[in-house]
Amino acid sequence: MAKRIKVRKDSHVMLPRSVVRAFPKVTSAVDADQSIDIKVSKKDCSEAKQLDPSECALARAARRDMQADGAIIGLSSSYIIRGTTAIRFATPERVQREIVSFDRHHDFAPGDYFLTPKSPSGRMDAVKRTKRPTTSGAKVAKRKVHHPDRVRILMRGVE
Repeated sequence: MAKRIKVRKDSHVMLPRSVVRAFPKVTSAVDADQSIDIKVSKKDCSEAKQLDPSECALARAARRDMQADGAIIGLSSSYIIRGTTAIRFATPERVQREIVSFDRHHDFAPGDYFLTPKSPSGRMDAVKRTKRPTTSGAKVAKRKVHHPDRVRILMRGVE
């Protein structure tokens, strides 16, 4: 029997590029309202592919445990695909460390993992604050973003 996932019905918004590329039939994305538990087996770890968010050990286990059509596991957000809907979760720090270890060394420890709902400020329907213009006229240095080597990156926005 498939596990039930509570979702917010009012949070449909545009889809991330990574979801659109991997699953072109998906038409909507919603935020999850509850955590899900996923059991990763040794078989999931041995058959998984490095640097592939939809074929890593956790994605394979999520598809099996949740009886889903697909899964995309990223460093900050993860998606469980059911039919034409993508359900978005936050990726906990413990899972992030396992992803980095797996992508670099093909080493994902079997065990019980979980995906959590996004925080209220990180939800798709959250009100985004706008930046205030600086009145002093001073130029502000652009912040450099560090992207770690040999680790998956999910693309944001729609193509």
